[in-house]
Amino acid sequence: MSANEPGEKPSKVPPNQQQGQQLEQQQQQQQQQQYLQTRTQQRLETSFSGTSIDDAKTSKAGEASSADDHFMLLPPDNNQPLHIQSANYFAIDESLRRVLACEMHAANSVTESDLPFQVHNYYSLSPLETVEIYDVSGPVKQQAIKAQSISDGRHYTLSRIPNLQPNKKPELGAIDRWRQVQGPCLARVHEAFITHAFGDNSLVIVRDFKPLAASLGSRIAEGRVPEAEEFLWSIVLQLTSALNTVHAAGLAVQLLDVSTILISPANRVYIGCCGLADVLSLRAGHAMDVAQQGDLRSIGQILRILLSRNPDNMVSIRSQPPVAVPGPRFSPKFKELFGYLNHQLTPVVSVEDILRLAGSRVLAELDAARREADLVVDNLRLEMSNGRLVRILCKINYITERSDGIMDPEWSETGDRYLIKLFRDYVFHMVDNNGKPITDMAHVIGNLNKLDAGSHDKVMLMSRDEKSCLVVSYAEIKRCVEDAYQELRSSMRAWN
Repeated sequence: MSANEPGEKPSKVPPNQQQGQQLEQQQQQQQQQQYLQTRTQQRLETSFSGTSIDDAKTSKAGEASSADDHFMLLPPDNNQPLHIQSANYFAIDESLRRVLACEMHAANSVTESDLPFQVHNYYSLSPLETVEIYDVSGPVKQQAIKAQSISDGRHYTLSRIPNLQPNKKPELGAIDRWRQVQGPCLARVHEAFITHAFGDNSLVIVRDFKPLAASLGSRIAEGRVPEAEEFLWSIVLQLTSALNTVHAAGLAVQLLDVSTILISPANRVYIGCCGLADVLSLRAGHAMDVAQQGDLRSIGQILRILLSRNPDNMVSIRSQPPVAVPGPRFSPKFKELFGYLNHQLTPVVSVEDILRLAGSRVLAELDAARREADLVVDNLRLEMSNGRLVRILCKINYITERSDGIMDPEWSETGDRYLIKLFRDYVFHMVDNNGKPITDMAHVIGNLNKLDAGSHDKVMLMSRDEKSCLVVSYAEIKRCVEDAYQELRSSMRAWN
């Protein structure tokens, strides 16, 4: 409250000093009001509709940071201070962006190795990891290799089985049935082929590439697997979902183990050995129902391996070797599930019984999946307009300040093109009253959205020397951009 406002007692100072203080305070208030009015008018004329202002005001104040390179100043309301909104308000969530950036880096990076540059229709081969899959007939070595497809440009995982015996011909036709099997917890199979590009007789099975995912066995060896009961329930339910999909197709994995299960940093689980047992004719004498029962019982063996990392879960009975069982900190339901999957007297293990024992854990897993889906959709909604804005930006930059020999040197400085240049300056080259550049993302996005939509709102454009001023609508500017862009393309065709 200022010194001349009602209700405040006058301070006991000399009259000359009191007048000087009042004058200084009045000047400061006038400067602040003038600055706020100027900034408010700029925002209201160019960037926001009433709805977007209200929406932005409801954002979390704790996320604001005046140190951001790009920021948004909201008009003050009821004499409240300016709200500075981070540029993240307009972009994807930072934590999700980092995850996606890491996955893109993992997909596009290439590790130097002695692998051939191209195999079949895949190139830029990069080794991932090599595991040994244990089977009754002996261990099977599988090398995972990341590669890019020539046909569609996507990345895939080449699961290579080296040094095949000449008398052991793979059943490549068995992979056809696996191509039709799809599920969120399966590394989908695409094709299989024999190649000598590695210097030996190798079988290659092509699967979906899962960025940053590694085998559960390697994560256990590195000590990067949580010991919480919630994590173990999630493993069980994801594997159960995957096996239910496989069994519904009349197939069986048969090689389910910690070495054939992939796990991502977000604890997403994928079965990464689908089709291998069928192509190599492993356990060919087993009936399908027996093989499917073996898949479900393998979940119990995986739980035993995960529990054996903690000494508190190791129990020795009657001088027998210690075995892993759930310790006292585990719930009775989990202990019942563990006994059900590992007890030899359990006649038949079924998906329905596993879900019954899981109970409310199924809902927790479903809620987690829904939250993740909501996060992705919300961020996708923020990025939805980026393609439109990039196209309009490209057209503007194609047109403005061209200095090549195709067009008249003065082409971009005359006619409608000069109007586009003024609009470009208005959007990107604004300064405040002190001549400081304004890097306001809201101003840029708001004006580009209005331009792309062809809004009939008016905008005032001023030349750099401030000697000329134009008042035009966004629809007129959009027409100028489209006409100039088509003229530029026509001249390029004529030049050719």
